[in-house]
Amino acid sequence: MRTPISPDILPPDDFDLGLVASDIDGTLLLNWKPISTATIDAIHRCQDAGIPFVLVTGRPMRWLAPIADQIPDLGRVVCLNGAVVYDIATRSVVDAHTIDSQTLAEITAAVRVDHPEARFAYETLNGGFIDREFVTGRPREARIIGDVSELAGEDVVKVLVRLETSDSQAMHDLIDPLVDGTCHASFSEPDNGLVELAPHGITKAKTLSDLCDHLGVARAQVMAFGDMPNDIEMLSWAGHGVAMGNALGSVKAIAAAVTDEVDDDGVARYLDAVLDTHPN
Repeated sequence: MRTPISPDILPPDDFDLGLVASDIDGTLLLNWKPISTATIDAIHRCQDAGIPFVLVTGRPMRWLAPIADQIPDLGRVVCLNGAVVYDIATRSVVDAHTIDSQTLAEITAAVRVDHPEARFAYETLNGGFIDREFVTGRPREARIIGDVSELAGEDVVKVLVRLETSDSQAMHDLIDPLVDGTCHASFSEPDNGLVELAPHGITKAKTLSDLCDHLGVARAQVMAFGDMPNDIEMLSWAGHGVAMGNALGSVKAIAAAVTDEVDDDGVARYLDAVLDTHPN
């Protein structure tokens, strides 16, 4: 029998839940498994109470189809670490922040000066592109390019960088100073050897904040769930940020609370406890 969620880690009694924001991978599901029935039920419980449930993810739009198949009544999704707002119901882009061609060339050049072995992948509103030697688990989904100049005319919304290491934190520490001021660097897995670059000033928190303004939801009313460093700004910004039990230590350190691991339905168990004790 599972231990009940401790009241000590729930929001204060005066917390007025107005919106739930959640990362996907490592938070709602793990290793591309389906979202659990318990989690889907908790999402629907929020919606039935008039509380929007917003996905905030690093995934590109084309990787949202399995989510839409399970929860077709979700509305707007913040994806690509804040670069794009996507309507999952109509499968259309609502808003996008892009990286212009000159900045893109500056980013790749700055990284390659110190790391000539660097290889890049590029997410656009028209799909994915990769350097010829970029290693990816989904090569058939990307088009190979020989030079970044071939992306002229494409709406680039995210750049991924790979070096000769699988340590994402170490990579981030190397690359972040090189691109500071031109884009925002983060990572979403500790050992996949990828650093993710978003347009300058764009984070999950920034775009979620804009979406909340659009929906008329105050920052203090937002509860957010996440597990990786690309969630840190969002959990820090939200009125109540919750780290998963499987989150990295750096994420747990800034969260207001830590729930169970994703495989133990941490989001569902925490939301149910909140809704039981904080009825709207």
